[in-house]
Amino acid sequence: MPLIKPSRICVLGAAGFIGRHVVSECLSRGNTVVAVDIVERMSPHLANHSRLEFRQGALTDEAFVRDALTGCDAVICLAPSSLPATSNADIAGEVMASVHATMKIAEIACELGVRNFVFASSGGTVYGIDSPDALPETAPTQPRNAYGVSKLAIEHYLRVLRDLRGMHTVSLRIANPYGVGQNAGNGQGFIAMAMRRAFGGESMSIWGDGSAVRDFIFVKDLAEAICAGVDYTGPEAAINIGSGLGYSLREVARMVESISGRTLELVFEPTRRIDVAHNVLDISLAFRELGWRPSTAIESGLLATAEWWETRRISQQT
Repeated sequence: MPLIKPSRICVLGAAGFIGRHVVSECLSRGNTVVAVDIVERMSPHLANHSRLEFRQGALTDEAFVRDALTGCDAVICLAPSSLPATSNADIAGEVMASVHATMKIAEIACELGVRNFVFASSGGTVYGIDSPDALPETAPTQPRNAYGVSKLAIEHYLRVLRDLRGMHTVSLRIANPYGVGQNAGNGQGFIAMAMRRAFGGESMSIWGDGSAVRDFIFVKDLAEAICAGVDYTGPEAAINIGSGLGYSLREVARMVESISGRTLELVFEPTRRIDVAHNVLDISLAFRELGWRPSTAIESGLLATAEWWETRRISQQT
């Protein structure tokens, strides 16, 4: 028997870059959203929406989490999350902050009768292998950093939770998101950092010679995929979400330079052991199972992103 389409959705990490777009997409589909984050408030254009309830608090506070999830049909888990580049510094801490925290939230959700739990995994790190071809979900998983290991462990624990306790779960292996509102303040997001450096007139460091190939997905497309995951009732435990196309870091940097109309000087640093040379996702399963495919070409996505950065630059000068 198919699940009832969720109408009350809890978004964890709602005030973040991806979270804000997911909340907007959920609201546009007529859902009520319980937006949860540790920050003080949501974006101004969302804060006063009649179907948005904002809850501020820590996801390590079980009483707070229980209250936020009560009465929800589905949970979109975008937090807590660490950073790939720093996760290896404290592996035990990474396990507690990511794996333990996420699974405690999932168990509370299951106990409260949540029907569907959507987890934001990482297609950029769980595979950890070099492949000239796009990686399907059946590809080997050999993460090269603790962040990827955490994401993969959570995927498996959620699958076990689904099979043993009945709450439907799906892990979306997300490529490299970019777009409007990503400010690169935490050093994450190659395109955001390239925009920041280009508009700031600063040079940008790249690990390696710039030939590494990555899959980039525009954040609006990603938000639509996540919402499709909320409605998903099928058997797949993990599904890739990306563009299905690969671009080298050097190519993307030059596209940013061309679209922004600004010079971006690249500084090449030694290659890191944690980086793979080629990571592109096969997204055919997402179309078959979710009925989703991306609709934004990278040129269009970069143009929208550059326009946001230009508006931001002007507002900061006035």
